Amino acid sequence: MPAPVRYIDNEQDLQDAMKACMEKSAVTVDTEFVRVSTYYPMVGLIQLFDGDICYLIDPLVIDDLSILADLLLAEDVTKIFHACSEDMEVFKYCLDVLPTPVIDTQIAAAVLGVGFSISYQNMVDHYLSINVPKEETRSDWLRRPLTESQLEYAALDVIYLLRVYEIQRDHLREMQRDTWLREECAGLRIELPTTIAPDASYRKLKGLWKLDRKQLSVLRAICAWREVQAREFNVPRNRIAEQKSLMKIASGNITQKPALQFEAEMSPGQVRKYGDDLLFLAAEARLLPEAQCPELVEKESARVDSKKLGHLRQVVQARAEMLSVAPELLTRRRYLEQLLRSEDDEGNFSLPVELSGWRKEVIGNDLIEALV
Repeated sequence: MPAPVRYIDNEQDLQDAMKACMEKSAVTVDTEFVRVSTYYPMVGLIQLFDGDICYLIDPLVIDDLSILADLLLAEDVTKIFHACSEDMEVFKYCLDVLPTPVIDTQIAAAVLGVGFSISYQNMVDHYLSINVPKEETRSDWLRRPLTESQLEYAALDVIYLLRVYEIQRDHLREMQRDTWLREECAGLRIELPTTIAPDASYRKLKGLWKLDRKQLSVLRAICAWREVQAREFNVPRNRIAEQKSLMKIASGNITQKPALQFEAEMSPGQVRKYGDDLLFLAAEARLLPEAQCPELVEKESARVDSKKLGHLRQVVQARAEMLSVAPELLTRRRYLEQLLRSEDDEGNFSLPVELSGWRKEVIGNDLIEALV
């Protein structure tokens, strides 16, 4: 093992570990969890590395983890993750905190042109020429005792991460892209899937453009109800009702339980348990005045000028090649389409919010100029 490892299974050892970590300017963080039959990720292990010692914290036997929350919120200690979105959900659920400040090495790798959505194993191999085992990725982290193989895997997930970050940090400064990374990582705490308002959950479904305002009202109501149920009882959304079922309830005039099974394709168990609630909510939503219903959703693939779109994509590709980064880092096709649809009566275009910040300077202004 490239660094000492301590297994933390009591509050006194946790306090000692947190005291040591609080004296550092940066610590690497990772979590191991299981999310097979639950809405929320069920954390089985929390890993920290402060540059000297790797701490493997057992959240299943320590009752009070609040001192860990203090570290995660400490503004003078940067928390280094790799692909941190689910880790953020873990900490929001088990500690009700979102770590800050945060750096994500996967994003840093993309900014540096090393790879877009690069895996931890590939990133460590790139920077350190070290092969990290990945056999334990899908193992049961809630089972005790954890195996030696699991503990080694968990420790290496954070030990090498600090060395990678230090290399990336130097490269970012040399390339003057550290501002890019800070802006990207500042947005990591915004709108986690498990924290969005239930009333807004319907917006995540596909095919909304097919529905009229009354149908969108029904969909909003039943999606919000499903979200609340999933969170309250900690079960996956699809165990309550699948998206295709919700769309069929909203788009059809389903008013009877048998139709939930034979038209909306819900299982008999789902109909028996949730059918009455769904039918009641759908009926109520259909009675809403149109002014209180959601606005119509424009089809994402609605026609835009294909020549202009092609020209914009060429601009993005050229700039990506010049910067040696993936085009996806600069923008996505849907944002280019949004830009084209933003044209006003005078022929002016407005950049989508996703093309603000560093992207406005790097690619956004070029896109606007390309449309003049």
